[in-house]
Order: sequence, then C-alpha cells, then structure tokens
Amino acid sequence: MKRIAINALVDLGCLLTFIPTLVTGLVLYLYLPSGSGRGSSWSTWMGVSRHDWVLYHDIAGFAFVALLIVHLLLHWHFFRHIGRNLHSGTGDDSDTAE
Repeated sequence: MKRIAINALVDLGCLLTFIPTLVTGLVLYLYLPSGSGRGSSWSTWMGVSRHDWVLYHDIAGFAFVALLIVHLLLHWHFFRHIGRNLHSGTGDDSDTAE
C-alpha cells in the first residue's frame, strides 16, 4: 500500500474517532455533568446511562489517541527536520512527496 493511502486511512480514522469523542464529551458536559447529587451516577440521556456515555467516550478517545500517534509517526521525518523545513524558504513541500 502506498504511503499516501496509509496517511489517508489514518487521517480518516482520526476524523471518525474524533467525532464520537467530541459528541460524547459534549453530552457528558452539557446533559450529564458529574456531581454529587442524589442518583447522579444513574442519570440517563436518550436512554443511555452516564456510565455508558463515559465508556463510549473513553473508547473513542483511546482509539483517537492511538491513531494520532500513528499519524505523528508517519510524519516523523517532517518533525525531525521541522526547523529546516520552516526556514528553507524554498516552498518545497518535501513531506507530501514521500
């Protein structure tokens, strides 16, 4: 598989795991905030308990972080030479040519 195809799949995976992380995070923040109220651990939204929302958020978040690490490793050459890439002034985008 070509490197550009791998980059595209990893980037798509990052997007597809970021969206559920964002949505579940917003649900937890806006509708099911943590607190010490009576029965707060059994709160539900859309028929799903807060515990399950946290579980979905954590799973999606860990998958996103794993794919983000793969993304950074795929671009390690660019990061290793970031000073030279930023100050070259040639406009050469050598990272995308690999």
